[in-house]
Amino acid sequence: MTRSRRTKIVCTLGPASRARETIAAIIDAGMDVARLNTSHGTPEEHLALASLVREVAKEHQRHIGVLMDLGGPKLRTGDVADEAGQIALIGGQRIALEPERVESTAGRIGVDYPRLCEDVGAGERVLVDDGAIALVVESVEADALICRVTHGGTLTANRGVSLPDSKLTLPALTDRDRHYIALGVESGIDFFALSFVGSAADVSEAKSIVGFLGAETPVIAKIERRQAIEHLDEIAMVSDGLMVARGDLGVELPPESVPVQQRRIIAAAAERLIPVITATQMLESMTNSPRPTRAESSDVAHAVWDLSDAVMLSGETAAGRYPVESVAMMDRIVRAAEEAEPVVEPARLRPSTDNHAYVVALAARQIVESDLNMRGVVCFTRSGYTALLLSKVHPDAEIYGLSPTEGVCRQLALARGVTPILVPFVEHSEEMLQIVDSTLSADGMFERGDEAVVVASLPVRAAGRTNFLKLHRVGETAGHA
Repeated sequence: MTRSRRTKIVCTLGPASRARETIAAIIDAGMDVARLNTSHGTPEEHLALASLVREVAKEHQRHIGVLMDLGGPKLRTGDVADEAGQIALIGGQRIALEPERVESTAGRIGVDYPRLCEDVGAGERVLVDDGAIALVVESVEADALICRVTHGGTLTANRGVSLPDSKLTLPALTDRDRHYIALGVESGIDFFALSFVGSAADVSEAKSIVGFLGAETPVIAKIERRQAIEHLDEIAMVSDGLMVARGDLGVELPPESVPVQQRRIIAAAAERLIPVITATQMLESMTNSPRPTRAESSDVAHAVWDLSDAVMLSGETAAGRYPVESVAMMDRIVRAAEEAEPVVEPARLRPSTDNHAYVVALAARQIVESDLNMRGVVCFTRSGYTALLLSKVHPDAEIYGLSPTEGVCRQLALARGVTPILVPFVEHSEEMLQIVDSTLSADGMFERGDEAVVVASLPVRAAGRTNFLKLHRVGETAGHA
């Protein structure tokens, strides 16, 4: 039996990939989760795209998750007053930054952040257009920052602004984000990704809004600010997942620090037993080229070896010339990396953590790896917790996540090594084993006589923690097992 790809692939959808036939081709090429980037487009466009993904996924008999990425408070410059639409900034020159999105001139740049002069101090850096232009604040006035250009360049309209040295007081959630959360909950979006997280409180606020709307949609914290790195453990504690958002993180931190922090973020997710996505510029050259660079291939492989739950494509699939080819290439690189994957010990909980479910998951891993007759781990889960827990102990075997809820199956599309399968609701262990025999045998995943470790939570209706483990031979009913 061919082993499934374990590391999942998240694909950003956009102008290059919103057609039905392209989505179908991307699913066939290996997409597990579709990302909707709300920084671009309208709510109506994103909801229509989510609905289309669901339709195509159903036709292909796949459980494809939909992740709504909230834009957050992205700071930008204003328009440019010059008729040419650009201003040349030269190293050494002085320029004023004003806390409103006024037109930029040779003497001033407008930034749409009202608290600019309160939150930014002398000696702190201002990076514009992903760091292509760099300034340092020399003095702070009541209505402007007086800056010196340390790295010049050409400024055009509406460029992004980063303040890596400043403790910003702006909230991670904007009114636009709140509107998207309400729409996402109503339409059954599977994940929310929260941009520009600075503290655990940012994540807790988003989760409170989701809960107030009567949903339990997971909130994934994007780690892309220096403040998030400083508060990583607290953020991981309250988050349902993390994203290594290397684009903005690479602007706020020195380039040599990004790989180190990537590993640290992945480790933090492992410690908290939550999924982690490694994102941004993974196959960037495939935006315009049919092949990636060797460095990009290596980058993807190392994200796999570091035990990322998923790797993500952004512009490659949203606006690139080769969206389908990018997914197929990502799939091939991941599979090759997994075949050569080194032995990695599972995450260790903190000594103070008393988690019996984790002990059951470790026992399942130990059994399936020590018994050559075992073909995989089968878990029954109502919430997805049991399957996610098993994925985080990384057994060297297939994990089959059986759930009676379509939404849970879509969420398990992000869990490393888990194949989600929709099954009828069952209440008793005997029924569970019958489902193993009927469902997995019918799909050709198991043959009569194959052995599996079955893990679940009993009683089922109580929806408690994982507490049940049984060795089962396929084809034998509970009475003969």
